[in-house]
Amino acid sequence: MKLRKLTAAVLAAALGLSLSAPALAADAADVRLTKVTQAVKATLDIGDEYESFSGEPTETMLGTQWTLSWEAEGKSLNVSATDEGKVLSMNLWGETVQPDREEQGPAFPDFTYADARSQAEAFLARVLTEGEAAVFDGEESGASLNAAAYYFYGGITLNGLPSPLRFNLRVRTADGAVTSFRRDDVSEYVGGLPAAQSSTAADKAAALLRDTMSLRLEYVRAEGEENRAVLRWLPNSTDDFYVDAATGKLVNLTELRDQLRTGEAGTGASKNTFTTTAPEAAADSSLSQAELEGIAKLEGVLDQQTLDGKVRVWTQLGLTGFELTGASYRVEQKDSGVYPMPIAITEGVAVAGAAGEAAEAETGAAAKVTATLTYAKKAGDSISRRTVTLDAKTGELESMGGYNAYDESAVKVGLQAARKNAEAFLTQLWGEQFAKTELYESTEVETCSQAHWFTFDQKVNGYFFAPNSITVRVSAEDGSIMGFSKSFDNEVVFDDAQGLISEADAVAAWCASYPVELSYIAVPVKLDLMGPEAKPLINAGFSYYNTLKPGYALGDQDAWYLGVDAKTGALVKPSYDSTAPAMTYDDIAGHWAQTALSELAEYNVGWFGGQARPDAQLTQLDYIVLLASADGYALDLSDEGAADDLYSYAIRRGLLAKEEREDGKVLSRGETVRMLLNSLGYRQVANLPGIFRCDFADADAIPAAELGYAALAQGLGIVHGGDGLDYAAGRTATRAEGAMMLWQYMKR
Repeated sequence: MKLRKLTAAVLAAALGLSLSAPALAADAADVRLTKVTQAVKATLDIGDEYESFSGEPTETMLGTQWTLSWEAEGKSLNVSATDEGKVLSMNLWGETVQPDREEQGPAFPDFTYADARSQAEAFLARVLTEGEAAVFDGEESGASLNAAAYYFYGGITLNGLPSPLRFNLRVRTADGAVTSFRRDDVSEYVGGLPAAQSSTAADKAAALLRDTMSLRLEYVRAEGEENRAVLRWLPNSTDDFYVDAATGKLVNLTELRDQLRTGEAGTGASKNTFTTTAPEAAADSSLSQAELEGIAKLEGVLDQQTLDGKVRVWTQLGLTGFELTGASYRVEQKDSGVYPMPIAITEGVAVAGAAGEAAEAETGAAAKVTATLTYAKKAGDSISRRTVTLDAKTGELESMGGYNAYDESAVKVGLQAARKNAEAFLTQLWGEQFAKTELYESTEVETCSQAHWFTFDQKVNGYFFAPNSITVRVSAEDGSIMGFSKSFDNEVVFDDAQGLISEADAVAAWCASYPVELSYIAVPVKLDLMGPEAKPLINAGFSYYNTLKPGYALGDQDAWYLGVDAKTGALVKPSYDSTAPAMTYDDIAGHWAQTALSELAEYNVGWFGGQARPDAQLTQLDYIVLLASADGYALDLSDEGAADDLYSYAIRRGLLAKEEREDGKVLSRGETVRMLLNSLGYRQVANLPGIFRCDFADADAIPAAELGYAALAQGLGIVHGGDGLDYAAGRTATRAEGAMMLWQYMKR
């Protein structure tokens, strides 16, 4: 350490001499290193905590760049800088203590995105020099609940003008340190920096550039609709152009690059001369026509008694003894941002026939309306339930769910007999589509489930196609059908099964995406082969243990792939952008839940579409969207297949079982709390009997099965009790209440 201090003193003295004797500075590399090191330390506020240091110059035709390296135990810093000490890049490595976050489930971070942005701005203010300013990109990563770091990108303006110079930096969330930075610099260009002035009017330049562009009118596939195309204007590709500020001339940069690259003249102007006929103006739609179409949507809807009769015709459903307890209707909404609400109908709907005929003639097809009938049957102290969904106009069955009252002795029907019943039912219900399927998997009944489960998937050319699937559940008590559902697209066109690569080739292609490198690998070995040092482990009851051995293994895959193309052997990447869009609302100003909804949305927790609809009833699908987004699984329901993907997530996470899916089911406050706590892993704790109490004013009215959830909700601060406040387990929950419960958990 004394030697380093002495060397530093000598270099500092030499630098002092160089300031009065410039001739010496050009020849003394150590003096130049001293100068750049002092400048960088001042810019980055580097102290004396490092134990070793080195600096290396790289001389280029455009100047000198220095690589400076500091080292200490568990920490290192690398910086590149110009000869004048301007910082061009920086990388900081070292161990940091992560915040102690033992909380279960999602929580707001201690170090926010706004904090990181402030750190980034402060760092850039130190490293940018006179005449330079940072402009952050508009599309930034945004806030994240689990980010280890935030990344920022942008451009650097010169003398107030945009430039091709770029920067990027990384801010660590553990302590707010900038750990990575890189920028472009004027020193990478020849000719210096001209003054920021122009002899050409902006409108003249804009006109010249506008004339280089053209568009064409084509049909394209409508977003989210596989079988519909719409007309759209599309830009034609063109060369790169710019207008010279001094001369006012239009310059074809593409031609210029080609000319400089090849030494030959370019191909001339590449302005696209494609022309097309302008579209005719669309005919006006009157308000009365829209009203007619809205009225026509409910034409022909059957009342619940008629629908109940159509359901009971299917004796295989075993509804004898079940009472009809309610019905809800849902109108299929196409191309609408308004989420449809259930419609309570107990009698036939009277609709003017002329209105319906006019609307149907205009739209080409009547609106689809589904009805969901609920049934219940008391069995001792428990209840068996069924939910049947069908076409509200034809009575055609669409799906069914339900469960039986628990009875350990109720398993009387075996798997094979249940499968026979399932196949006979599906042949009668969906014969044409069921004939295209084969059994994909089955689950034999467990005592608690009371049902056998079968999945039949379409099989083409000898291979399964899982998206076209039919599932059915059969009661193990009496062999009746307890549940069924179908997802089947008859319009799918299947490629032939010719020219397929072998399994070995597919495996080879898949493995090629992983790096292979020599490393230490944990290998289990028998302890009795390891000599006397293994005796304590043997005496402790172990027969084998892991040891480290040098070997080769697959490292991290170089990208995210879905699989291997069966004909080309190419690795297939997802076609969609995994970056979640920003989430904002325009309908929460002044609402009591505004703060909670806004803060959740900042982290992409909530609902896409621009509206929170805070006072709307909370549906099962609404809450799954919210809870999934808190787990980093934010999806837009307007995207095709999003609802199915969300339910797959919910089933995997234990929020609900397959047969409990009811997208439009309106949740009570008690059900909302239960779903939230189940998603956080509290299911088993909440169901422990006889250990819970709570201080809600209506505690005595809380059902015994929900008391554990209510007590946990109070203890965790999800729902506040005491001071005469009710838990209100049975009251319908709103979207704002669902969001507030999640927000209060995350703020704990």
